[in-house]
Amino acid sequence: MPKTLPRLPGVRRDVRRSAVRAALAVTAAATLTAAGFTMASTGARAADGDVATSVLADLTISDVPAAGLDAFNGVFGTAGSPPNGGLDNGDLSDPSGVLNYLTVRGQAVARTNAEAAKNWAQAQASGFTLSLNERNFLAVGSLDAYAECIPAPIGPLALAYARTDSNTINVLGRQVPTGTTQIEVTGAELGAAGVSTATLTIQYDQFEDPSGGGYQPQSSARAGLDITISGVLRDEEGRELYNGPLIDVELGHVDVTCDGTTSPPTTPPPTSPPPTTVPPTSPPPTTIPPTSPPPTTIPPTSPPPTTVPPTSPPPTTVPPTRPPTPTPTPTKPGPTHEPDYGYGHGYGDH
Repeated sequence: MPKTLPRLPGVRRDVRRSAVRAALAVTAAATLTAAGFTMASTGARAADGDVATSVLADLTISDVPAAGLDAFNGVFGTAGSPPNGGLDNGDLSDPSGVLNYLTVRGQAVARTNAEAAKNWAQAQASGFTLSLNERNFLAVGSLDAYAECIPAPIGPLALAYARTDSNTINVLGRQVPTGTTQIEVTGAELGAAGVSTATLTIQYDQFEDPSGGGYQPQSSARAGLDITISGVLRDEEGRELYNGPLIDVELGHVDVTCDGTTSPPTTPPPTSPPPTTVPPTSPPPTTIPPTSPPPTTIPPTSPPPTTVPPTSPPPTTVPPTRPPTPTPTPTKPGPTHEPDYGYGHGYGDH
């Protein structure tokens, strides 16, 4: 089980780290010089006069024959901007051969910018894996580091952050949190045939200055990850073969300063009211209606009204009038004839 060690009170991280890196640098330089090599440039580093710098990865490996390690030092992914120097999108070439040991996953970003308004630096990657002796010795998750500084008269104000997808790293398959941790490993895990057991001490720091992720009244800012691993190596009899630093990895180091930078003064707006704009007196343009024909009105389809004939009464039929019956005029009675008395032939004539 990994053993987390408390940090000694009163010991500053910067002081301890400087001593470790100095020891690693001396070891690497001495080994290379003894081998008859001249140390070449370890990659494009930021110039001394830059006010914004970014280094994605800085790797140092100690010369430890018992562990199968050869001395190495190099950087990958650098950018730097002098005062008012504008944007630097970074140098992602690898002249020192860092990528022979370190795999950078995803898009590698190292960029800086220096303008009158502010200076900033950024470093990003999806993850890192350090391979030694054909073993995945160290794995780190995604990283996003950023630092920014705003000069006077608005500032000085500064902010910084170093964000990862986890607060742990992986060392030979063990999860290691921030701080100081000890783990016990075997020589087989290290890939070192002459080593039986080893005690590794891992110092993992995630730093942000200023802390909190917000603006603070200061003239510089820095952020990044630092991982240092040292070890005590033993043979099968328990004899000590080596005791000292093994590797040192700096990831996403961003650094900015506002010293010597002054943002342009802001011009206050005039206090007098702006002039009144008189609208033009010309008449507004006449809008001509469209020339399309008006819509045709379709008459209603209801039937026409019905004409009702007049209701005068039918003619009355008057029955014919008979002429009045004449009243007979009285006549004088004629003589009365007795039967068989008369003129002419009468009854009884023989």
